[in-house]
Amino acid sequence: MTKVLLEICTFNSTDVVHAVNAGADRIELCASYVEGGITPSHAAITEAFKIISPEHIVVMIRPRGGDFIYDGHEFEVMQQDIIHCKNIGVKNVIFGIIQQDGNLDFERNKMLVDLAAPMSCTLQRAFDMTADPLVALEAAIKIGFKRILTSGQEASAWDGRQLIKTLITQSNGRIEILPGAGVNANNAAAIIEFTGCTQIHTSAKMPAISKPTIGYVYKEGIYDFSHLTCVNPDEVAALKKITSSFSA
Repeated sequence: MTKVLLEICTFNSTDVVHAVNAGADRIELCASYVEGGITPSHAAITEAFKIISPEHIVVMIRPRGGDFIYDGHEFEVMQQDIIHCKNIGVKNVIFGIIQQDGNLDFERNKMLVDLAAPMSCTLQRAFDMTADPLVALEAAIKIGFKRILTSGQEASAWDGRQLIKTLITQSNGRIEILPGAGVNANNAAAIIEFTGCTQIHTSAKMPAISKPTIGYVYKEGIYDFSHLTCVNPDEVAALKKITSSFSA
C-alpha cells in the first residue's frame, strides 16, 4: 500500500513541537489562526528549522486574511516573501491567487511558481473559491503547482469527499491532492478510504489555557486574550495511528 502522509497546520513554534513530537510527517507553517493562516515571520520559519527539517515544512505565502484576489501591492509583498523564503532555505511554499470571475489567476500564479523555483509550490484553498474546480485543476497543473490543498469546495473535506475523489481520479498522478478542513480522528480513515488520497491535512486544534487575565484591557473587556488554541498532540497521535494503518 502507498504511505499516507499526515500534514499538520501550525501557527507557532509550540504548535510545531507538539505536531512533530506526536508524529506529523509534514507541517504547514502559518501565522494568525483567526485569519485562517497568513505568512509567518522569518524568525518563526528559522525557529521551525530547529525542530523539523526544511524539507518537511510548507510555508504559507498570504499577505492577509479574507479572499484571494490581490492588488498590485499585495502581489509585490507575496513576491518579496517568496524571495526571502528562498534565501533562508525554505523548500516548500503554499499560496494561491484567483480572479474576480472565479478563475485561477494563471499569469500571476505562474510568476510566483517560477520565482519560487526550485522550491515546491502548493496551491492553497483559493482553489475552493474557483468557479469550476476541474478547469482549475488543469490550470494548476499547467502553472506548475505540485499539490492542491482542498476541502472539495465544501465546508469540510468529508462534505467535499466526492469532488476530492473526482480530482484525484482526473489528476491521474499529475498533481497531488491534499484533503483538508474538518479532518479529524473520527473521519480520517473514511476520507482516505473513500477518496483514495495519500495524504491528509488538519490543524488538530484544541483550546489552550490562557495566562492570568490582568491589566486594564481585561477589566474593561476591550479585548479577549483568553481565546487561545494550540495543536493537540493526542489528536495528532491518533491521526498518525490511522494514517500508519494505511501504509505498508
